[in-house]
Amino acid sequence: MDSVTVSMEVVQWVNRNFPKPRVDRDWLQGCYEWAITLDGVRPNSQELFDIIRLQILKSHLSESLDPTDGLPKDIGHDNTNITLSGVPTLVEITSISEVGSSAFQLDQVRKAREDRIQAGGFDEYDEGDEDADLEVEGEGPLPNYPRSMLAFVLSDGTTQFQAMEYKPLPQLSLVQTPLGFKLQLKAVRIVCGVANLEPDNVILLGGKSDLNQHRDYYLRQNLRERMGLPKEPTPEFEDVEGEIDKNSGAGAPGPPSPPPQAL
Repeated sequence: MDSVTVSMEVVQWVNRNFPKPRVDRDWLQGCYEWAITLDGVRPNSQELFDIIRLQILKSHLSESLDPTDGLPKDIGHDNTNITLSGVPTLVEITSISEVGSSAFQLDQVRKAREDRIQAGGFDEYDEGDEDADLEVEGEGPLPNYPRSMLAFVLSDGTTQFQAMEYKPLPQLSLVQTPLGFKLQLKAVRIVCGVANLEPDNVILLGGKSDLNQHRDYYLRQNLRERMGLPKEPTPEFEDVEGEIDKNSGAGAPGPPSPPPQAL
C-alpha cells in the first residue's frame, strides 16, 4: 500500500496544539496512515484530530517528538537559572515522589497499602477519588499517602530534568498520576536546574506511557535510595512489543531532595 501524505490541515493542527518540540514527521506519518483506516474516521475530521492527540498523549516522547527541537541540554544543570519563553513545551512525567514527608513515613504507608490491596484483590490505580479511602473487607480503609509537595522528573523525550511544585497542583497525586502523564510548560522558572511548577505555568494534558506498568518498582527504589538502602536488582521488563528491556526507566534521576524545613 502506498503511503498517504499527511494533509496540511493535520500538520497545522498538530503544530498549533503541540508546537514544541515538533512532532516527529515520520511518527506523524505512521499515526496518520493508521488512523484513517479506522471506521468512521474521515480525513481532516475532529475524530482524526482526537485520535492523533490521544496517540501523542499515550506515546513515549522519545519516539513521537523531534529530538532536535527540545529544551536546552543543560536545563537540569545546577547552575541553570532561566525562565522558559515562547510557545508551550510538551514534557512527560517519568518519576513522581512526595518530598514533603519522610521516605520512612511514605514507605510505611506504601507497605500498608500493598498489604491491604493484596488482601482485597483490587488495583489501587483504578480510576476514582484518591481521597476517598478504599475499603478492604475486614481491614478498614486504605491509608492515604501524605500530600505536601510533589517532585518530578520531566522529559521532553531527549532531555530529563527535575521539577517541584512551587505552588500546589491539586490535580496531580502520587497514586493517581501515571508515569508518562503529559503537560506543557509555559514561562516556567528554572532555578538551579529545577523547574518551579504552579497552576499558572503548566497545562495539564493527561495520558500515560507503558513506563507506568512499573511504577511500583520505581517508587520502591526512590524510597530506598532516600532511606540510604541499596536498590533492588533491576528486573527484566517487557516492552509493549514483548521484547525484554533491562534498562527501562533505569537511567532516570530521582526527584530532588526535600527542601529544608522552616524553623
